[in-house]
Amino acid sequence: MPRAQPIRLLIILAPADAAREKMAGPRLETVAAAYYLFRDREAEVVLATPAGGDAGVVKPHPDRSARLTDVARFLADRTARDDLADTLSLSQIVVEDFDTALCLGNCGGPRAGEATGIIPLLAALLCAGRPVGVIPGRGLLPGGESAANGLLLLAERRSWALPMAQALYALAAASGAGPAR
Repeated sequence: MPRAQPIRLLIILAPADAAREKMAGPRLETVAAAYYLFRDREAEVVLATPAGGDAGVVKPHPDRSARLTDVARFLADRTARDDLADTLSLSQIVVEDFDTALCLGNCGGPRAGEATGIIPLLAALLCAGRPVGVIPGRGLLPGGESAANGLLLLAERRSWALPMAQALYALAAASGAGPAR
């Protein structure tokens, strides 16, 4: 029996780390690929950044042409551009509202006493049994044992964003989230 609610994906756009080039913020081709994979399957996509508002992060990489069709589509899509210009803040995210999440960009590491931010949100999603993908994921272990209910997918290369989004969608659909396919 089809469900009334679509699968809901949270894409967290993490800021760039100027000190380390490899941990730069997300590129438009990476965001667009995941965004349209879900939207084309009638899933709901919500973009979030630590502070909310205009993401101001994503520009296409000048040397990459692999996902240019998604970039062109994104740039021509008013809804997509509006989503990027008016992201939710992490404090507005209610874990129970999402079936899965994908974090793109520099998530950083947990800081002593940090109760809010990307790492605690990822840990909360995992504790709630949600599959979570993180790119880049080097050295990231949010939540330790308390995150054992969810599935954490880590990748280093931006080129893994689309396969990771496909896996997250399949996991959310298999768990009964969203409409039956």
